[in-house]
Amino acid sequence: MIIGKNFFINEMPKTGTSFLRNYFKTYKGIVITNHHDTVEHNKEKKLLNKKYRIGTIRSPYTWYLSFWKWSCLKKKDSPLYSDLTSRRIKIRRLKFDSKLFNYLFNQITKNTDELENLFIDVNSKKNFNKFLQILLNHKYRNYISSDFSFTQNKELGYMTHFFFYQNVVRKYYEKFFLPNQKFSKLIKKMDAKIFTNYYFKTERLEKDLKLFLKKNKIRLKQFKDFDKNSTKMNLDKNYKNFFSQKNLELIEKKENYLFQKFKYKKISNINKK
Repeated sequence: MIIGKNFFINEMPKTGTSFLRNYFKTYKGIVITNHHDTVEHNKEKKLLNKKYRIGTIRSPYTWYLSFWKWSCLKKKDSPLYSDLTSRRIKIRRLKFDSKLFNYLFNQITKNTDELENLFIDVNSKKNFNKFLQILLNHKYRNYISSDFSFTQNKELGYMTHFFFYQNVVRKYYEKFFLPNQKFSKLIKKMDAKIFTNYYFKTERLEKDLKLFLKKNKIRLKQFKDFDKNSTKMNLDKNYKNFFSQKNLELIEKKENYLFQKFKYKKISNINKK
């Protein structure tokens, strides 16, 4: 998290936050905490009282592709890789799960070698699409070994889940683990509890950052002096070809909330033509 006098930046993974950290660490009076932590980890700083409560966001398509490619390179240093390829019993969450036996059975019996193979080749379209099916198809949710396994709504996407984890306080985030809730109503309630009031989009990160600095009267420093290699601002222009038609439609269905909220265009119909 990046914390200034009257602002903080809430860092969603794979949205350009390494660049932002490199940039802001050159300013005096700005605190850089652990990467991707939340307001819950910094309660003593009274962050929610700040004027600018900034979140970061990215197109769901490139977010998934970037997260997978990064996990292929980082392996166990990626929490997503570890969540999928490790067997874990989340004791803290078991009380919320109405299908406890299925979760335990899937964790014990999942083929970790097969899952590890999904991250061997960073250029494998086949592996990437298998990875998406496991991450987004509800019948595989118990394989993931993270809190996402215990969310109750089939309609919920991994990225949307991550977004709310970063942008609402914990007592509201916990509602995703309660059974018998209509998803459309739950999402509206959660949307109303979002504390972020300003966003940086990865696709236009430098522009959004410049506008914020100007608005907040913070002196602009030249971006060329800062390392951007840790976050690829633009994937291959042909990234769309990496996705199967089925998975394009699955992402659009599961992350519909993010597409609508941040006005990202859906491309599955375009690809059909």
